[in-house]
Amino acid sequence: METETHIILVSFLAFGHMMPFYELFLVLAKADIRVSYVSTLRNIQRLIQLSPELSTLVTFVPIPLPALGSNLLPEGAEATVDVTTDKIHYLKTALDHLKQPFKQFVAEQSSDWIS
Repeated sequence: METETHIILVSFLAFGHMMPFYELFLVLAKADIRVSYVSTLRNIQRLIQLSPELSTLVTFVPIPLPALGSNLLPEGAEATVDVTTDKIHYLKTALDHLKQPFKQFVAEQSSDWIS
């Protein structure tokens, strides 16, 4: 039986945020709740692989992190672990630029909860 509940999860681009959200979507999927996890492609690729029985309930939604300009963020930097502390504010700025693609994704979905 297919679940009717759909939850969208999006976290800050730091592993201290992403990993608890990962644990949360595992618990939700095990409870037969459909979950969409929104993050950047590189961060999604860094997560632990799902077991096959949960893969039908979890959808990873990669949204590209925009480039901010010359040398503001190192190439491939998509999490706080990828930047020095003096560049974290640039990562926050790049994350703010994901607002429109995220709003578009949410508008196209039928979700019950966004966190």
